[in-house]
Amino acid sequence: MLSQGPNIGFDVNILENYSEDPNIELSFPLPTDKDTYVDLEANEKVANTWSILQNFIKFTTGVDWDSIYHPNEYTYSINKYSSAFNTKMANYMKDRLENSDEKLDECVDSLVNQEIRLNLIQGKDYVRRFKEVKEFMVKYYTQENEKNLPKFMTRSYMRVCYLTIMSLMKKMFPNGIWCSREEFSKLHQKYLENPMSIIFLPNHQSHIDYIILHLVAIRFQLSTPTVIAGENLNVAVFGSILKGLGAIFIKRSFNNEMYTERNLANFIEFTLLNKIHFEVFIEGTRSRDGKLLLPKYGILKTLANIYIKQREEEGNDNFDMLMLPVSISYERIYEADGYLSELMGKDKVKESGATIFKNGLRHFFGGSEGLSNINEDYDNSTRHLHGKIYIKLGNFFSLSDFIESDLKSASDMDLIPGSKVNLKKLGYKVLHEINRCSFLPKISIIGAAIQTHYNLYKRQRFDIYQLVPIMRLLIEAFKEEESENIINMSLLESLSSSSDKELVEMTREQMPHFLREIKVNLKTNEIIIKDSMELLYYKNLTVHVIVHKALASFILLSLTDNMRNANILHKMFYIFTGFLKHEFLFDYDYNDKHKLSNILKSLVANGKIERVFPNPNSSRPSYKIIDYHYLNCFSEIIKPFIESYSICIYHLNNIITKFNEEHGFVDFKKLAIDDTGIDYPHTKSLFKAIQSNQDSKSLNHIESTNKQYLMSCLYYINNLQLIEIIKNKRRTKAFVLISNGKDLHFIYTFLNTLLRCSTQLGAGDDNDTINEISVGYMIDIIDKNFERDPEELVTSTENFESGKLVDVSLKSKF
Repeated sequence: MLSQGPNIGFDVNILENYSEDPNIELSFPLPTDKDTYVDLEANEKVANTWSILQNFIKFTTGVDWDSIYHPNEYTYSINKYSSAFNTKMANYMKDRLENSDEKLDECVDSLVNQEIRLNLIQGKDYVRRFKEVKEFMVKYYTQENEKNLPKFMTRSYMRVCYLTIMSLMKKMFPNGIWCSREEFSKLHQKYLENPMSIIFLPNHQSHIDYIILHLVAIRFQLSTPTVIAGENLNVAVFGSILKGLGAIFIKRSFNNEMYTERNLANFIEFTLLNKIHFEVFIEGTRSRDGKLLLPKYGILKTLANIYIKQREEEGNDNFDMLMLPVSISYERIYEADGYLSELMGKDKVKESGATIFKNGLRHFFGGSEGLSNINEDYDNSTRHLHGKIYIKLGNFFSLSDFIESDLKSASDMDLIPGSKVNLKKLGYKVLHEINRCSFLPKISIIGAAIQTHYNLYKRQRFDIYQLVPIMRLLIEAFKEEESENIINMSLLESLSSSSDKELVEMTREQMPHFLREIKVNLKTNEIIIKDSMELLYYKNLTVHVIVHKALASFILLSLTDNMRNANILHKMFYIFTGFLKHEFLFDYDYNDKHKLSNILKSLVANGKIERVFPNPNSSRPSYKIIDYHYLNCFSEIIKPFIESYSICIYHLNNIITKFNEEHGFVDFKKLAIDDTGIDYPHTKSLFKAIQSNQDSKSLNHIESTNKQYLMSCLYYINNLQLIEIIKNKRRTKAFVLISNGKDLHFIYTFLNTLLRCSTQLGAGDDNDTINEISVGYMIDIIDKNFERDPEELVTSTENFESGKLVDVSLKSKF
């Protein structure tokens, strides 16, 4: 039943009583027997400051000013907000630049020696030139540090920022930011056992993410973290505020700059040595489509290298970090409208102080407009839509535990250059944990059901009651996978035991609050789909839970009866977990439920497929489909990702072929410096062409043309060395060259054959379907292992547009 309420397992809304009672009570009393539990040099006791502003706020509003951020600094961490600490930080960075960092001297030496080799200076000028270059670099990085590194203000500054931001957030998210008291209590207990830097590792979907953990930390008496932010946010006024709160602004890419990465590492090492908490989004950028992006390893490498240096070179045996994956789930992201435009081809709106200020005012003065007056004629076209935010802490672990356990099994093949630690395994461990603990809001389940229904039946309008069977199917599938997530299981059990009428009422209540392009007529119970792309985000909040079952379902449907044996099914599963590895976290997945053999056993046990032996003398089982509808529902969830490859390859060929016909040979050396005078196809123009093409819009899944899916496709086939992506010298464009048209052609026809057969629910002539030879050749493409002659693969010579498997030995590259 649905009577358990909307916040099962979330007992604290940090936006409630934020001024009257700033410190949320933990499930255990914080120790108070010592002034401070962090014995560090320069941990200066917090001074009580007096100012006209703070006294005005205190006496005119009744805010409990003295309780805000009271024990967080000094008592349970180092006091960052003191002149002594800021002086210590400045002196440390100054010393690293001017004296103690041998890396800077190595960089200078390399530059000066290069000038000597080029005869720009003579050897006798070495000492003079070394001094000049070093002085220049010290001055440059001193200025960069002043611009990009935090400048911690005072506790009064922190309190004013806290009250201001909390007031704004309450307007933007009137339904609250929810978390668990017990989870933060356990984190506090672990931290106090052995104080060290907590490395907050949240997923990244919104600019709001930057500030949420600061607010949570303040309320739960944790010290606020320093946080890695893109330099695009270092804009007038707003950038200064973020720096005062601990933001570290970095470039998207260091572009092989000799010392920039080391300079950043020096500052991060300083924060960790002082046990300051640290926050980094290892996805590197915001996900626009609801699911996790693959990890970026730059900051993880920095953290790991600092750990190795402190332990092995400095002899600091107690140095460590507490790694904490964090899931932040939104019922609706405030950038949702902009994301939808971006995904469908419009340029990203560049951040500026004016736009940030404008958005803040818009939400502050109109955040809850009309949400309490929804009727059958409601109009969401201009209403400010928003929902709850849910914060879940994953299982924390020390970096030392990870590294010591990994060193026993790691090989050189596992390591990223420049690191002694398996960073890929570390990154995937964090993201798998975020997926494991993430909360599934009700609207995500509703959105996934609507999207699946729409893809199955292509109806723009349908009754809510027609949605209920698919919703129940998804709920039961989620229950099978989410047994370890107690909060999700509580919600799913409640939904599972609800009547059809209750599920319909839930859908009627949820949709008007979060969806703009999908509407429900509250009088007729009719769902009206204007733009199904809006559902992409909500479906993808859930897709990680069932992606393996969806993939198995697609493969079963796309093969003929004689090809559904266990050997071929496992090969196909291997192929597609490769193809979709840029979209999903298939690597380092230790969940046995995600193994194909266990998925097949579950489908057999639930009566969806049957295990058979076509040949009485054979020991190799095959699988017969019993419930086509069930498999088709899950197949539709994964098809858009596969269809993206078909679209991307088809248009890539057409656009580049047309360009070559019109312009002939292109000098790629000139192309790299934008000196050709012609606009050779690049990623941005390719995506725009796909999204504006009418053929693309008539495809089965409009979501398959979104920018994020297409980008994943492009970079995967680049990894397969079938195309080459070349950036120009100014790094403003990424040009696309076809380097292996034959295999690219083969992939296109292979995928199209599967897509067509799965739509026909396994029907088709054997000559028009996938066979064992084509499956083997596909694996060869992925593994780059060409032991067989591709001339063997002649199965059909129908043209490229048909989508049928063709002769890959044809001389034409497309």
